[in-house]
Amino acid sequence: MKQCESCGMPLDEKTTSVFDDRYCIHCQDQQSGELASKEQVREGSINAAMKFMGKTREEAEKMADVMMPKLPRWRE
Repeated sequence: MKQCESCGMPLDEKTTSVFDDRYCIHCQDQQSGELASKEQVREGSINAAMKFMGKTREEAEKMADVMMPKLPRWRE
């Protein structure tokens, strides 16, 4: 399954941005097409891990910090 190149979220017809199919609706504003900042994406990933995976804040931060550098948008 295709993943958002910014946050790693699985992409489908409901979650894919209308502006760029590499990104999800959470990482790319669906009115302006503007991409979320690295800090916004990190915070969203942390909150999602806590809410949907039951992670503590510390666990979620570690997950985000390991995952994000592997994604195409944040590779250096």
